[in-house]
Amino acid sequence: MKRGLTFLTGMLMGAALFGGGTAYAAGLMAEPSSQTFFVDGKQVYLQAYAIGGNNYVKLRDVGQAVNFNVTYDGATNSVQIATNEPYSEDTPAPAVTDPATPAAPASYTISADHWSREDFSRQANPAVFTGVYDRNLYNAIRQTLVDGNNAAPAYTMVSKENYGEVKRLLGRMDGYFWYSHYVPQNFTNYYEYLDYFAVSAEMSEDYQPALEFIRPAVEQANGMASDREKVKYLNDYLCSLMSYDRKAIAGVSRVFTQHSGEIAGACGDYAHNFKFLCGAAGIPCITISTASHSWNLVYADGQWLHVDVSANDLYRQDYILLTRTVSGRTDTAPAATEFLKELLVPGSTK
Repeated sequence: MKRGLTFLTGMLMGAALFGGGTAYAAGLMAEPSSQTFFVDGKQVYLQAYAIGGNNYVKLRDVGQAVNFNVTYDGATNSVQIATNEPYSEDTPAPAVTDPATPAAPASYTISADHWSREDFSRQANPAVFTGVYDRNLYNAIRQTLVDGNNAAPAYTMVSKENYGEVKRLLGRMDGYFWYSHYVPQNFTNYYEYLDYFAVSAEMSEDYQPALEFIRPAVEQANGMASDREKVKYLNDYLCSLMSYDRKAIAGVSRVFTQHSGEIAGACGDYAHNFKFLCGAAGIPCITISTASHSWNLVYADGQWLHVDVSANDLYRQDYILLTRTVSGRTDTAPAATEFLKELLVPGSTK
Protein backbone atom coordinates (compact mmCIF):
# COMPACT_ATOMS: atom_id res chain seq x y z
CA MET A 1 0.00 0.00 0.00
CA LYS A 2 3.02 2.28 0.20
CA ARG A 3 2.73 3.45 -3.40
CA GLY A 4 -0.98 4.10 -3.01
CA LEU A 5 -0.42 6.18 0.11
CA THR A 6 2.17 8.29 -1.72
CA PHE A 7 -0.43 8.95 -4.39
CA LEU A 8 -2.96 9.94 -1.74
CA THR A 9 -0.62 12.32 0.07
CA GLY A 10 -0.20 14.47 -3.03
CA MET A 11 -3.96 14.90 -3.35
CA LEU A 12 -5.25 14.88 0.19
CA MET A 13 -5.73 18.63 0.12
CA GLY A 14 -8.23 18.02 -2.68
CA ALA A 15 -10.62 16.18 -0.39
CA ALA A 16 -13.18 18.97 -0.47
CA LEU A 17 -15.57 16.60 -2.30
CA PHE A 18 -16.76 18.98 -5.01
CA GLY A 19 -19.87 17.66 -6.73
CA GLY A 20 -19.58 18.90 -10.33
CA GLY A 21 -19.25 21.97 -12.51
CA THR A 22 -17.20 25.01 -11.70
CA ALA A 23 -16.96 25.82 -7.99
CA TYR A 24 -15.27 28.21 -5.59
CA ALA A 25 -13.01 27.41 -2.65
CA ALA A 26 -11.53 30.00 -0.31
CA GLY A 27 -12.34 32.69 -2.86
CA LEU A 28 -10.41 30.95 -5.64
CA MET A 29 -11.88 29.92 -8.99
CA ALA A 30 -12.18 26.16 -9.49
CA GLU A 31 -12.94 24.60 -12.84
CA PRO A 32 -12.68 21.11 -14.38
CA SER A 33 -9.04 20.12 -14.89
CA SER A 34 -7.79 18.48 -18.09
CA GLN A 35 -4.80 16.80 -16.40
CA THR A 36 -4.32 13.03 -16.64
CA PHE A 37 -3.65 10.79 -13.61
CA PHE A 38 -1.79 7.50 -13.30
CA VAL A 39 -1.71 4.85 -10.58
CA ASP A 40 1.14 2.31 -10.86
CA GLY A 41 1.68 3.39 -14.47
CA LYS A 42 -1.96 2.87 -15.52
CA GLN A 43 -4.08 5.86 -16.48
CA VAL A 44 -7.18 6.42 -14.33
CA TYR A 45 -9.97 8.95 -14.70
CA LEU A 46 -10.47 11.28 -11.75
CA GLN A 47 -12.97 14.13 -11.83
CA ALA A 48 -10.49 16.87 -11.01
CA TYR A 49 -10.62 20.63 -10.55
CA ALA A 50 -7.87 23.16 -11.16
CA ILE A 51 -7.50 25.74 -8.38
CA GLY A 52 -4.55 28.10 -8.24
CA GLY A 53 -2.34 25.82 -10.35
CA ASN A 54 -3.12 22.65 -8.34
CA ASN A 55 -5.43 19.69 -8.98
CA TYR A 56 -8.18 18.84 -6.50
CA VAL A 57 -10.11 15.57 -6.61
CA LYS A 58 -12.79 13.76 -4.62
CA LEU A 59 -11.35 11.67 -1.80
CA ARG A 60 -13.72 8.81 -2.62
CA ASP A 61 -12.44 8.79 -6.22
CA VAL A 62 -8.86 8.52 -4.94
CA GLY A 63 -9.95 5.66 -2.68
CA GLN A 64 -11.49 3.85 -5.64
CA ALA A 65 -8.38 4.37 -7.80
CA VAL A 66 -5.90 3.26 -5.13
CA ASN A 67 -8.28 0.78 -3.42
CA PHE A 68 -8.75 2.00 0.14
CA ASN A 69 -12.09 2.63 1.79
CA VAL A 70 -13.62 6.04 2.52
CA THR A 71 -16.79 6.37 4.61
CA TYR A 72 -18.73 9.14 6.30
CA ASP A 73 -19.73 9.01 9.97
CA GLY A 74 -22.87 11.11 10.37
CA ALA A 75 -22.78 10.89 14.17
CA THR A 76 -19.42 12.64 14.37
CA ASN A 77 -19.65 14.50 11.05
CA SER A 78 -16.30 13.04 10.00
CA VAL A 79 -14.70 11.24 7.07
CA GLN A 80 -13.13 7.85 7.89
CA ILE A 81 -10.21 6.51 5.82
CA ALA A 82 -9.35 2.81 6.14
CA THR A 83 -6.20 1.91 4.19
CA ASN A 84 -6.51 -1.74 5.23
CA GLU A 85 -10.01 -2.10 3.72
CA PRO A 86 -10.86 -2.34 -0.02
CA TYR A 87 -12.89 0.42 -1.60
CA SER A 88 -16.66 0.04 -1.22
CA GLU A 89 -19.50 1.70 -3.14
CA ASP A 90 -21.68 1.86 -0.03
CA THR A 91 -23.86 4.97 -0.12
CA PRO A 92 -22.74 7.61 2.45
CA ALA A 93 -25.12 8.35 5.29
CA PRO A 94 -27.43 11.26 4.40
CA ALA A 95 -26.75 14.65 5.91
CA VAL A 96 -29.22 16.17 8.37
CA THR A 97 -31.71 18.33 6.46
CA ASP A 98 -32.39 21.88 7.59
CA PRO A 99 -36.16 22.52 8.01
CA ALA A 100 -35.79 25.48 5.66
CA THR A 101 -34.37 23.30 2.87
CA PRO A 102 -36.75 22.99 -0.12
CA ALA A 103 -38.56 19.67 -0.44
CA ALA A 104 -36.81 16.95 -2.45
CA PRO A 105 -38.30 15.82 -5.80
CA ALA A 106 -41.11 13.29 -5.64
CA SER A 107 -39.89 9.75 -5.02
CA TYR A 108 -39.61 7.34 -7.91
CA THR A 109 -39.32 3.56 -7.92
CA ILE A 110 -36.97 1.98 -10.43
CA SER A 111 -38.75 -0.76 -12.36
CA ALA A 112 -36.30 -1.67 -15.14
CA ASP A 113 -32.55 -2.19 -15.46
CA HIS A 114 -32.24 0.23 -18.39
CA TRP A 115 -34.50 3.05 -19.48
CA SER A 116 -34.62 5.77 -22.13
CA ARG A 117 -37.47 7.25 -24.12
CA GLU A 118 -36.02 6.16 -27.46
CA ASP A 119 -33.78 3.40 -28.82
CA PHE A 120 -31.15 5.68 -30.33
CA SER A 121 -28.82 2.73 -30.87
CA ARG A 122 -30.75 1.76 -34.02
CA GLN A 123 -29.23 4.81 -35.73
CA ALA A 124 -25.66 3.88 -34.81
CA ASN A 125 -23.08 1.59 -36.36
CA PRO A 126 -23.61 -1.75 -34.53
CA ALA A 127 -19.87 -2.45 -34.69
CA VAL A 128 -19.23 0.07 -31.86
CA PHE A 129 -21.23 -1.92 -29.29
CA THR A 130 -18.53 -3.95 -27.55
CA GLY A 131 -18.00 -4.80 -23.88
CA VAL A 132 -19.22 -2.07 -21.53
CA TYR A 133 -19.97 0.12 -24.56
CA ASP A 134 -23.35 -1.49 -25.21
CA ARG A 135 -26.69 -0.26 -26.55
CA ASN A 136 -28.07 0.51 -23.10
CA LEU A 137 -25.16 2.79 -22.19
CA TYR A 138 -25.44 4.41 -25.61
CA ASN A 139 -29.15 5.13 -25.16
CA ALA A 140 -28.70 6.58 -21.67
CA ILE A 141 -25.98 9.01 -22.76
CA ARG A 142 -27.55 9.83 -26.12
CA GLN A 143 -30.86 10.64 -24.41
CA THR A 144 -29.02 13.19 -22.27
CA LEU A 145 -27.34 14.69 -25.33
CA VAL A 146 -30.73 15.09 -27.01
CA ASP A 147 -32.71 16.32 -23.99
CA GLY A 148 -30.10 17.99 -21.82
CA ASN A 149 -31.26 17.99 -18.19
CA ASN A 150 -34.78 19.17 -18.94
CA ALA A 151 -36.49 15.78 -18.79
CA ALA A 152 -36.65 12.70 -16.59
CA PRO A 153 -33.20 11.08 -16.60
CA ALA A 154 -32.39 8.10 -18.75
CA TYR A 155 -30.39 5.49 -16.88
CA THR A 156 -28.48 2.27 -17.28
CA MET A 157 -26.67 -0.32 -15.19
CA VAL A 158 -22.87 -0.55 -15.25
CA SER A 159 -21.01 -2.98 -13.03
CA LYS A 160 -18.62 -1.66 -10.41
CA GLU A 161 -15.55 -2.91 -12.27
CA ASN A 162 -16.58 -0.91 -15.36
CA TYR A 163 -17.26 2.40 -13.60
CA GLY A 164 -13.78 3.66 -14.42
CA GLU A 165 -14.32 3.03 -18.13
CA VAL A 166 -17.55 5.03 -18.09
CA LYS A 167 -15.90 7.88 -16.17
CA ARG A 168 -13.10 8.08 -18.74
CA LEU A 169 -15.64 7.99 -21.57
CA LEU A 170 -17.64 10.91 -20.18
CA GLY A 171 -14.46 12.84 -19.35
CA ARG A 172 -13.45 12.76 -23.02
CA MET A 173 -16.68 14.59 -23.88
CA ASP A 174 -16.19 17.43 -21.36
CA GLY A 175 -15.78 20.87 -22.86
CA TYR A 176 -18.71 23.19 -23.51
CA PHE A 177 -20.68 20.94 -21.16
CA TRP A 178 -19.43 19.04 -18.10
CA TYR A 179 -20.65 15.44 -18.23
CA SER A 180 -20.96 13.24 -15.17
CA HIS A 181 -22.84 10.18 -13.99
CA TYR A 182 -24.84 10.32 -10.80
CA VAL A 183 -27.57 8.66 -8.75
CA PRO A 184 -30.65 10.88 -8.22
CA GLN A 185 -31.59 11.08 -4.56
CA ASN A 186 -35.33 10.57 -5.07
CA PHE A 187 -35.18 6.86 -5.97
CA THR A 188 -36.79 4.72 -3.30
CA ASN A 189 -35.30 1.34 -4.19
CA TYR A 190 -31.73 2.09 -5.21
CA TYR A 191 -30.62 -0.79 -2.98
CA GLU A 192 -32.06 -3.11 -5.66
CA TYR A 193 -30.09 -1.41 -8.45
CA LEU A 194 -26.70 -0.58 -6.95
CA ASP A 195 -25.05 -0.37 -10.38
CA TYR A 196 -27.59 2.15 -11.67
CA PHE A 197 -26.68 5.67 -12.76
CA ALA A 198 -27.98 8.54 -14.87
CA VAL A 199 -25.92 11.02 -16.91
CA SER A 200 -26.02 14.80 -16.60
CA ALA A 201 -24.78 17.47 -19.02
CA GLU A 202 -24.27 20.83 -17.34
CA MET A 203 -22.51 24.09 -18.06
CA SER A 204 -21.72 26.18 -15.04
CA GLU A 205 -22.90 29.76 -14.87
CA ASP A 206 -19.28 30.59 -14.11
CA TYR A 207 -18.46 29.82 -17.74
CA GLN A 208 -20.64 32.72 -18.90
CA PRO A 209 -17.72 35.23 -18.88
CA ALA A 210 -15.71 32.81 -21.03
CA LEU A 211 -18.63 32.49 -23.45
CA GLU A 212 -18.90 36.26 -23.68
CA PHE A 213 -15.16 36.50 -24.31
CA ILE A 214 -15.22 34.02 -27.21
CA ARG A 215 -18.53 35.26 -28.68
CA PRO A 216 -16.88 37.41 -31.40
CA ALA A 217 -14.66 34.50 -32.45
CA VAL A 218 -17.57 32.05 -32.51
CA GLU A 219 -19.68 34.47 -34.55
CA GLN A 220 -16.79 34.90 -36.96
CA ALA A 221 -16.41 31.13 -37.29
CA ASN A 222 -20.13 30.54 -37.79
CA GLY A 223 -20.12 33.02 -40.65
CA MET A 224 -17.75 30.81 -42.64
CA ALA A 225 -18.91 28.57 -45.46
CA SER A 226 -17.60 25.19 -44.30
CA ASP A 227 -16.83 23.31 -41.10
CA ARG A 228 -13.21 23.00 -42.20
CA GLU A 229 -12.88 26.77 -42.35
CA LYS A 230 -14.49 27.07 -38.93
CA VAL A 231 -12.12 24.53 -37.37
CA LYS A 232 -9.03 26.13 -38.89
CA TYR A 233 -10.12 29.54 -37.64
CA LEU A 234 -10.75 28.23 -34.10
CA ASN A 235 -7.38 26.45 -34.14
CA ASP A 236 -5.60 29.68 -35.06
CA TYR A 237 -7.63 31.63 -32.51
CA LEU A 238 -6.64 29.31 -29.65
CA CYS A 239 -3.00 29.38 -30.76
CA SER A 240 -3.11 33.18 -30.44
CA LEU A 241 -4.18 32.86 -26.79
CA MET A 242 -1.92 30.05 -25.54
CA SER A 243 1.69 28.88 -25.49
CA TYR A 244 2.83 25.30 -24.91
CA ASP A 245 4.27 24.25 -21.55
CA ARG A 246 3.81 20.62 -20.55
CA LYS A 247 3.97 21.50 -16.82
CA ALA A 248 1.41 24.32 -16.89
CA ILE A 249 -2.35 24.25 -16.23
CA ALA A 250 -4.67 26.53 -18.21
CA GLY A 251 -8.42 25.99 -17.96
CA VAL A 252 -11.32 27.58 -19.79
CA SER A 253 -11.86 30.47 -17.35
CA ARG A 254 -8.17 31.38 -17.41
CA VAL A 255 -7.63 31.25 -21.18
CA PHE A 256 -10.88 32.84 -22.31
CA THR A 257 -10.65 36.12 -20.41
CA GLN A 258 -8.87 39.42 -20.83
CA HIS A 259 -5.13 38.97 -20.22
CA SER A 260 -1.78 40.23 -21.40
CA GLY A 261 0.53 37.76 -23.08
CA GLU A 262 -0.20 34.14 -23.91
CA ILE A 263 -1.40 31.66 -21.27
CA ALA A 264 0.86 28.62 -20.90
CA GLY A 265 -0.77 25.19 -20.96
CA ALA A 266 -0.09 21.52 -21.62
CA CYS A 267 -1.48 19.46 -24.51
CA GLY A 268 -4.49 18.40 -22.46
CA ASP A 269 -5.34 22.06 -21.79
CA TYR A 270 -5.25 22.84 -25.50
CA ALA A 271 -7.50 19.85 -26.19
CA HIS A 272 -9.97 20.79 -23.44
CA ASN A 273 -10.15 24.45 -24.45
CA PHE A 274 -10.55 23.50 -28.10
CA LYS A 275 -13.52 21.28 -27.18
CA PHE A 276 -15.06 24.28 -25.44
CA LEU A 277 -14.62 26.41 -28.56
CA CYS A 278 -16.00 23.71 -30.85
CA GLY A 279 -18.97 23.14 -28.55
CA ALA A 280 -19.83 26.84 -28.65
CA ALA A 281 -19.59 26.76 -32.46
CA GLY A 282 -21.70 23.60 -32.76
CA ILE A 283 -18.89 21.35 -33.99
CA PRO A 284 -18.80 17.79 -32.54
CA CYS A 285 -15.44 17.31 -30.82
CA ILE A 286 -13.80 14.78 -28.48
CA THR A 287 -10.31 14.17 -27.13
CA ILE A 288 -8.06 11.31 -28.14
CA SER A 289 -4.90 10.26 -26.28
CA THR A 290 -1.77 8.18 -26.36
CA ALA A 291 0.01 7.32 -23.11
CA SER A 292 1.65 10.77 -23.09
CA HIS A 293 -0.24 13.12 -25.40
CA SER A 294 -3.77 14.43 -26.05
CA TRP A 295 -5.40 16.11 -29.03
CA ASN A 296 -8.84 16.31 -30.69
CA LEU A 297 -11.10 14.64 -33.20
CA VAL A 298 -13.68 16.91 -34.85
CA TYR A 299 -16.57 16.10 -37.15
CA ALA A 300 -16.24 18.48 -40.08
CA ASP A 301 -17.90 18.33 -43.48
CA GLY A 302 -19.11 14.78 -43.02
CA GLN A 303 -16.05 13.06 -41.53
CA TRP A 304 -14.00 12.72 -38.34
CA LEU A 305 -10.66 14.52 -38.60
CA HIS A 306 -7.66 15.02 -36.28
CA VAL A 307 -6.65 18.42 -34.90
CA ASP A 308 -3.62 18.82 -32.60
CA VAL A 309 -3.72 22.47 -31.57
CA SER A 310 -0.80 22.18 -29.12
CA ALA A 311 1.49 20.78 -31.82
CA ASN A 312 0.25 23.31 -34.36
CA ASP A 313 1.09 26.09 -31.91
CA LEU A 314 4.43 24.64 -30.84
CA TYR A 315 5.67 24.11 -34.41
CA ARG A 316 4.07 27.32 -35.71
CA GLN A 317 2.48 25.50 -38.65
CA ASP A 318 -0.52 23.33 -39.57
CA TYR A 319 1.24 20.21 -38.27
CA ILE A 320 -1.91 18.15 -37.65
CA LEU A 321 -4.96 20.06 -38.78
CA LEU A 322 -7.98 18.34 -40.33
CA THR A 323 -6.12 15.15 -41.22
CA ARG A 324 -7.88 11.79 -41.58
CA THR A 325 -5.09 9.83 -39.88
CA VAL A 326 -2.08 10.46 -37.62
CA SER A 327 0.94 8.19 -37.99
CA GLY A 328 3.10 7.01 -35.10
CA ARG A 329 0.44 7.41 -32.41
CA THR A 330 -1.49 4.66 -30.63
CA ASP A 331 -4.94 5.48 -29.26
CA THR A 332 -5.14 4.18 -25.68
CA ALA A 333 -8.89 3.51 -25.96
CA PRO A 334 -9.87 2.83 -29.59
CA ALA A 335 -13.19 1.11 -28.73
CA ALA A 336 -14.26 4.10 -26.64
CA THR A 337 -13.24 6.46 -29.46
CA GLU A 338 -15.50 4.72 -31.96
CA PHE A 339 -18.34 4.65 -29.42
CA LEU A 340 -17.95 8.38 -28.76
CA LYS A 341 -18.02 9.19 -32.47
CA GLU A 342 -21.36 7.42 -32.77
CA LEU A 343 -22.69 9.10 -29.63
CA LEU A 344 -22.06 12.58 -31.00
CA VAL A 345 -22.90 11.82 -34.65
CA PRO A 346 -25.00 8.66 -35.09
CA GLY A 347 -24.01 6.72 -38.19
CA SER A 348 -20.73 8.62 -38.64
CA THR A 349 -18.51 5.50 -38.55
CA LYS A 350 -20.55 3.36 -40.95
